[in-house]
Amino acid sequence: MNQIPGTNEVQASADGANGVAKAEKGYSWTQTEDELEIVIELSSSSKDGDGVGPIMNAKDAKAAGLKVKYFPKKTTVQFQGKELLSLEYFASVDTDGCTWTLDSTSKGVSLVITCEKADGVTWPRITA
Repeated sequence: MNQIPGTNEVQASADGANGVAKAEKGYSWTQTEDELEIVIELSSSSKDGDGVGPIMNAKDAKAAGLKVKYFPKKTTVQFQGKELLSLEYFASVDTDGCTWTLDSTSKGVSLVITCEKADGVTWPRITA
């Protein structure tokens, strides 16, 4: 949180800022001024039921045809032949600075997408 100059009031943090994940339907996200991180649960053990199937490890996820496409103001994710996410961003990202990894835990597998922001500022929200 930031102190509002000249007052004792504190400005609330932007969504997804300060390492606090903001939950959305089908994914969660965090941000810094320079980066955006999106996490999508790929296993059926996700607590809200948004998982997409019995994926138990990263090898299974890769074998199921995971596809991530980056555009300056949009990212799309396809998995097992269906679109999991089509996300239009609030502002542009640097597509050369976007990557994805798979995170395996005892709860299942998550897709972690990291993108560098083009403008280097905190966004008030993730979507346009």
